[in-house]
Amino acid sequence: MLTIRPVRVHAKSSKFDLVGLIEERVGARLKDGDVLVVSSKFVAVSEGRVVRLGAVRPSERARELAAKHRMDPRLCELVLRESDEVIGGIPGFLLTSKDGLLTPNAGIDKSNVRHGTVVLYPRRPEVSARRIREAIRFSRGVSVAVIICDSRLSPTRRGTTGVAVAASGMEAVLDMRGREDLFGNVLKVTAQGVADDLSSAAEVLMGESDESTPIVLVRGLNKHLLTDREYGGKRFAIPMDECVYLRSLGYSQRAYA
Repeated sequence: MLTIRPVRVHAKSSKFDLVGLIEERVGARLKDGDVLVVSSKFVAVSEGRVVRLGAVRPSERARELAAKHRMDPRLCELVLRESDEVIGGIPGFLLTSKDGLLTPNAGIDKSNVRHGTVVLYPRRPEVSARRIREAIRFSRGVSVAVIICDSRLSPTRRGTTGVAVAASGMEAVLDMRGREDLFGNVLKVTAQGVADDLSSAAEVLMGESDESTPIVLVRGLNKHLLTDREYGGKRFAIPMDECVYLRSLGYSQRAYA
C-alpha cells in the first residue's frame, strides 16, 4: 500500500543545509525503498538561488518583452537568462521552455519569499537529488529514491498538479510500449510518468500557500521501480516539435518575436 506523509519545517529565506535538515526532520524514520519528494523551491533556497530584483539590470530585449506583456523588466531579464526558449506570452507571464519543461516564467517564483525577491529553479536539480540520496545512504545505511518536484499548470485545466524536475534512485518514466492491455491490444506509445504521479500526490500535502510542507515521505512504491537511474529535466522531456499540444498549435522552433 502506498502511503504519503508530510514533513513540516519552518520557512527558509536564505541558504541553508538541506541534507542536515532532512536528517534532523525525517532521517531516523527512513527505510529502504522510501521515496523523498522535495520541493524544487526549497532545494533552490537551500542553494542560495534567491535573487533580489533590485540587483537585476534589464537588457533592451527584457524591456521590450516587459512593455509588451505588462511585466517587471527585471523579472523578464531573469526569465531570459533562465529559459532555453521564450515561446510566447500573455499579460504577466512569458511561456518558456527550460530543460525540456514547458513552464511560465522559467519556473521563477515570487510566492513564499520576501518582498522584492524571487526564487529561481535549482541550478542542477538532478545533482541535488543525487546528493541527498547519497548522503542518506552514507549516514543511515538505507537506500531511498529522491524526487525534486514543482507545481505546474496543465493546458485547459484549472489548478496546479505536480511535476518532477529531477529524480534519483528510481524508474521515473516507465516505458509501457510492447505490453498488452486488458483486451490484448499492444501499447505503442504509452509511458507512465511515475515521478510526475508521485509529485502530484505529494503536492496535495505540500499545498500552495502556508502549509510549510516542502518534503513528503512516500512509502510502498513497487520495488521493481527502485533502481540506480537518474533523471534530469531533459530525460523527462520529448522534443517540443513532437508534442501533440504544440504541434497541433503550429509550433515550430524559432526565437519568440
